[in-house]
Amino acid sequence: MQSEILKEGLLEAKKAELKNYMELAYTAIRDIYEDPSLPRDVAQRRVADAFHRMEYGSDGYFFVYDYDGLSIVHPRLNHLVGQNLWSFRDEDGKLLIQSLVQRAQEGGGYTEYRWDKPSGGESVLKLGYSIGLDEWGWMVGTGLYLDDIEQVVSQMERHMVENARQTILLMAFFTVSCLLVIAVIGLAVNLSEARVANRKLVRMAQKTFSFLEKERRRISRELHDGINQLLVSARFKLERIDDALGRGDHLDASSSLAAADRILETGIQDLRRLAYDLRPSVLDDLGLVAALESLCSGLVERKPLRLHFESNIDSRECQPVLATALYRITQESLHNIEKHAGGVRLVRVKVLRRRGWVYLEIADDGEGFAWHPEQRREQDGTGMGLRNIQDRVDLLGGRLTIEAAPGKGVRIRLKVPFQRVAGKTSGERIDGKVYTRTFGGRPSAGAGGAALPIGGAAGR
Repeated sequence: MQSEILKEGLLEAKKAELKNYMELAYTAIRDIYEDPSLPRDVAQRRVADAFHRMEYGSDGYFFVYDYDGLSIVHPRLNHLVGQNLWSFRDEDGKLLIQSLVQRAQEGGGYTEYRWDKPSGGESVLKLGYSIGLDEWGWMVGTGLYLDDIEQVVSQMERHMVENARQTILLMAFFTVSCLLVIAVIGLAVNLSEARVANRKLVRMAQKTFSFLEKERRRISRELHDGINQLLVSARFKLERIDDALGRGDHLDASSSLAAADRILETGIQDLRRLAYDLRPSVLDDLGLVAALESLCSGLVERKPLRLHFESNIDSRECQPVLATALYRITQESLHNIEKHAGGVRLVRVKVLRRRGWVYLEIADDGEGFAWHPEQRREQDGTGMGLRNIQDRVDLLGGRLTIEAAPGKGVRIRLKVPFQRVAGKTSGERIDGKVYTRTFGGRPSAGAGGAALPIGGAAGR
């Protein structure tokens, strides 16, 4: 019974994970797909190239077919591109492409089928999720393999039996190990070095606690002043609806219902933004480049400017620690531009890998400010964002340069060692080709989280 419950829970988690991946993928191509100024063939080529580059995990990718079964994108089986697979059946005899297209035309849905696993080579059960781009007659799909569910269940059953016995042994082992390490360190480090290390630890702890308290105050303020007030307003609107219905005033009830809907939608967007600020899922799911593009797109939606983005980074090879640091540095810099850069019209973001280094540059043509290098450490109460950037660069063993002057904008440049994921082979383009994208330059589609197409077509 417990095994079945666990299987059902894992399957539901897979479904939620698939839908989240598709939402993130649609966010990445939405601006291109919904751009009426782009010729259709240009937009389709860019979207197809974007889906070809999107990957997650070791076996996660996106595929595209048209509604007649013609293969348009398949990153792992390039020989299928251009073939019509409308009548293709899997090992169980299911008309696979027809099922995926049908789910997409119904507004998005799940399909179970058998497919060869890229990392294993054998045919296993797979759960797919597909949506439709109705204006182009395209079906976009992705899937997760389900063979690991049985493995997870059996492993958890074994672990439940062994954990009780191993816990005591592990605690004893780690306790002894820690005591030995402490003893060796105590013998190896002299008194002067211990004092220096202690002062550094105290400062680091103070910064950490200060940051945590600042974040807690910010979240508390967001919840109390924003979401809580919206919920109270929505409650008042519902009470007014109840009163209007009691009086038989359907016009007033309808107006209040629409107002309550707008208030709740604003609350939903605020919650999404708060969750995204705490830990952006796009960084974990689609990698560094997609996460940086999401930051750029968000800035352009909130501020009338143009932003030029360049990168040749392979997100699959970048260590999570490095990716997170580059993301936070870019996030802090763009936040400073949004908040302080008056008169800014153009922003450039470049993240380029050259040999064993990563170079990040963020520049704007705003009003700028008077900057002196000694400000980095001496300012008290101002320049916190720049000090945070400097601290992150120092932890990575890199170098930071800030150039700013009144009327000449601000340029932040840094250089840090590239940290490759262990065991990954290089997928970097050896011809040095740089991926570029420009945001803005036309009326924004509006702020807020991206939504998948409803009824198979993207909402306009």
